[in-house]
Amino acid sequence: AVRQHVEIAYGVLDWAHEQERAGKLTTEQAQQSAQRLIGAMRYDKVEYFWINDLQDLMIMHAIKPELDGKKLDQLKDKNGKFLFSEFNKVVKAQGSGFVDYLWPKPGAEEGVPKISFVMGFQPWGWVIGSGIYIDDVDAKFRSDALK
Repeated sequence: AVRQHVEIAYGVLDWAHEQERAGKLTTEQAQQSAQRLIGAMRYDKVEYFWINDLQDLMIMHAIKPELDGKKLDQLKDKNGKFLFSEFNKVVKAQGSGFVDYLWPKPGAEEGVPKISFVMGFQPWGWVIGSGIYIDDVDAKFRSDALK
């Protein structure tokens, strides 16, 4: 499901890029429009998207805007995984794929297991991604199993 959500958000990037190619928007306008639209998108009420570039720079993080414009090549989880470098490695090797890591839930400091799907957007050198917390999936599975 997270892959499908990212593919839907990727469609916004495609749309914005087409507006640029058609001369309706400048590159900057198209990119800003895509960032605003994707930044406002949610699924399952709270899940969100981010966009980084292939040089580990955060373009847009929907719930942590303090990361926007920051170089994240040294950001690692408590297990030592360099998150954004790993996202970019997957995109460069495969175009898209899943990455597991630890990330704090909103409002928390401690990282918990999360899996994200990332997808490269070649025209702008961007990576769009979203993820789900494994404990949420486990809780939903247990709840459904009990029913």
